[in-house]
Amino acid sequence: MPLYCPKCGATNEDFAQYCASCGDDLSSARDTKEKAEPIENIEPEIESEEKAEKKLYRSRDEKYFGGVSAGLAKYYNMDLDTVRILWLVFFIVSGGTALLIYLIFMLAVPLEPLPGEKPETK
Repeated sequence: MPLYCPKCGATNEDFAQYCASCGDDLSSARDTKEKAEPIENIEPEIESEEKAEKKLYRSRDEKYFGGVSAGLAKYYNMDLDTVRILWLVFFIVSGGTALLIYLIFMLAVPLEPLPGEKPETK
């Protein structure tokens, strides 16, 4: 039966004294070997809540023209200047079609809710 590290959840050989991944002492894990379960299979609740709440909004704070770029940068966890440069390149390459798409984003994507406000639901 494998031995699971109580610190990082890595699987170790039954005879190991220290965890192969983090180097933690496995003597406490050996004492509770029957009760131990791998940590790898346990998903933190915080991550699942963040995934469920992730929604695209236009930014109220960091906007030049509608807040679309800032909203996309926040949603995709990118640098704001990089998103703005990508829009500029897209505008040049598309012959102006990017402006139409940007305007559609401005109309379709809701503004970021103020602190204490409930997000819009449809």
